[in-house]
Amino acid sequence: MSDLMLHDIPEGDLEILRALAEERHQSLQDLMLEVIREQAMSASNRVKLSVIEARLKRERPEPIPMEVIIAAKNDRD
Repeated sequence: MSDLMLHDIPEGDLEILRALAEERHQSLQDLMLEVIREQAMSASNRVKLSVIEARLKRERPEPIPMEVIIAAKNDRD
């Protein structure tokens, strides 16, 4: 894993992050790693969704009849 160092963090922001970490029984480092992972996952999901959106625009799928949706739901339950 790589290291990351942040400078010039406003004291008020740092206090909020420390309090949040303490509330969650985490170290500040663990909290920040969680935030970074969430942001990375969110960015990755945005890329995936844009690929899906482009594909849907290109392929223009046929609408799925309601009966097929209900049958699939009933099979799942």
